Amino acid sequence: MRGLDIANFHRLFSRVGLAIAGACLLFASVVHAAENNLVRNMPRGYLGEFRWDGDSTIQNVVITLDSVRPLNGRAAEAFGCGYYEAGRQVTKIKVRMLVRLSDLQVEIFELAPEGNSAFETGGSHRGKLSKDLQQIDAQWVTTDSGQKGRLHLRAASSLTCAPAAST
Repeated sequence: MRGLDIANFHRLFSRVGLAIAGACLLFASVVHAAENNLVRNMPRGYLGEFRWDGDSTIQNVVITLDSVRPLNGRAAEAFGCGYYEAGRQVTKIKVRMLVRLSDLQVEIFELAPEGNSAFETGGSHRGKLSKDLQQIDAQWVTTDSGQKGRLHLRAASSLTCAPAAST
């Protein structure tokens, strides 16, 4: 009788182990599919507006993504460039964006500004990429001062990292 109980116990744990292994493989393939879907389908360009809280000046923004790659099974990382245009002042930037796959939360870092020595890069935009990957809504928070602003972008094609030359 005792030998029969041990055999049943062993079979039960073998089945549980197989079920857990199968679930892990299924989860890994779902994560990999989501990662590939984002990398393949994410638009390579966004345009829109940025405005500091309490300021009426609207800055036109263009971001072009040169590369999008899987990062660690939980996120994707994109690199590119872009510019801000406020009146006649243009600031070119480099961009790094992280996208969390589980909920499409984004964090956008702006680096190496050219054209405006007062351009703020000490912070990041944090927000959400829409499920269809066509819109980004985010809030900028400056690390040192806590100053905030809102960024609203929509997908667009045929964008470049520099504004059209004015005539």
